[in-house]
Amino acid sequence: MATLGGSNVSELNNRPVITQTKTNFRWWFSVALWVLLLVSYIDRTNISIAGPSMIKDGVVTPAALALANSLFLFMYGLSNIFGGFLSDRFGPRKIALVALTWWSLMTLFTGVIWSSAALILSRVLLGLGEGMHWPLNSKWVKSWFPAHERARANMFWEFGLTMGPIITGPLVTWLIISTGTWKTPFILLALIGIIIMLPIIWKIAKDRPEESKYVSKEELAYIQAGRQDEVTGSVVSVGEVLRKWDFWLLLINWSGMATVFYGILFWLPSYLMKVRHLSLHMTGFWYMLPYILMTICIILTAFASDKLMKRSIFASIGTFIAGIGLFLGTHSGNLVLAMILISISSAMNGVVLPTIWSSLQRMFPSQNVGAGAGLLNGLENIIAAVGTYILGISFSIGFPYLIIFALIGGISGLILAKRGY
Repeated sequence: MATLGGSNVSELNNRPVITQTKTNFRWWFSVALWVLLLVSYIDRTNISIAGPSMIKDGVVTPAALALANSLFLFMYGLSNIFGGFLSDRFGPRKIALVALTWWSLMTLFTGVIWSSAALILSRVLLGLGEGMHWPLNSKWVKSWFPAHERARANMFWEFGLTMGPIITGPLVTWLIISTGTWKTPFILLALIGIIIMLPIIWKIAKDRPEESKYVSKEELAYIQAGRQDEVTGSVVSVGEVLRKWDFWLLLINWSGMATVFYGILFWLPSYLMKVRHLSLHMTGFWYMLPYILMTICIILTAFASDKLMKRSIFASIGTFIAGIGLFLGTHSGNLVLAMILISISSAMNGVVLPTIWSSLQRMFPSQNVGAGAGLLNGLENIIAAVGTYILGISFSIGFPYLIIFALIGGISGLILAKRGY
C-alpha cells in the first residue's frame, strides 16, 4: 500500500525542464472550473439574502432556516466524501455533469418551496449535489497542473468562492426588490446552471490533459515533467488516511477557518439586520466586502506560496487573523470599523484556501487525491455545520465558539508548518 506524502520531500527541486508550450489550455480550463464554482456558490449563498424575506413572508421560521443551513453543510460534507471516491472511480467529468444537473434542479426546487419542511428538504438535497464539486476540482488540478503551478491553479477555481458572494449580494437583492419576490433568484440561477454550464463542462472538461484535443504535445510534456512531486504507489486506504497525523492537523486548521467563513457566509445579513439594524439594501452592500478582500488575498497568497513553496505557515497565520478579527469586529461599537474587521476575518479564507489544497494535493497520490479531498472537505463541512447552527440560534454564543475554534485551527497550522508542509 502507498503512504501519504512525507514532510521531507523538497518541492523546490521539482521544476520541469520544459519552459515553452504551444498552448496554455490548462489555464483556460481553470477558468471554466472557476465559473463552475461561481455558479455553485451563488446557488448556495442566495439563501443568505433571500432568507429574511422568506421569514417575513411567513413561509419559513427562523429556527427552520438555521436548521436548513446546518443540514445543508452536513449533507454537503457527506457528499464530499463519497463524491471524492466516485471521482476516483469514474473520473471527475462524469460526476461533475451529474452533480451540476442535480444541484441546479434543487436550486429550482428551493424557488418554489411552501413551508419550513420543504426548505429543509431542498437544502439537504442541494448539499447532496454541491458537495461533490470540491474533490472534483482538486482532482483536476492534480492531473492538469505541475506542482509549482498548483497554488495558482487552485486560486483560479477558488475565485468562484469569492466572486459568488460578491455577485450574490447586489444581484439577489436587486432581483428580490425589482420583482417583489424572493423566488426569482432561485429560478433564474437554476436555468443558468442547466442552459449555460452543462454544455461548457460537457465540451471542454476531460479527466486528464492527455484526453483533451486542445492541449498541445509541448504543453502536455510540460505538465508531465512537473508531476515529479507525486506520491507513487498503489491506492491509499481510508484507514491509512485517518491514522495519519498530518491529515488531522490539516483538517483542524481548515475547519477552524471554515467555521468562521461559513458562519459569516450564512448569517452576516441576519446579523446586520438584527444586531446592527441595517436595511436589506445596505446589507447587500456590506455582504460584498469580505469577498472583495478575499479575492485579493487569494491572488497574493497563491503567488507567494508558489514562489516560496511554503503552504501551512500561510494557512496558520490566516486562521489566527480570522479569529482575532472576528473578536474585535463583533465587539466594536462603530459599524464601519466592525464591518472592516469582520470582513478581514472572512477574507482570511483567501489566505487559507490555496495553501490548504496545495498541501492536500501534495499529501495524496494521484489515484487517491479525489478521495483525500472529499474526506478533508467533507469532514470540515460537517464540523463547520455545528458552528453555523450555533450561530444561527444565538449570536452571543455562536461568535465566541467561532473565535475559539479559529485560534485552535491556527495552532494546528503552525504544527503542520513545522512538519514541513
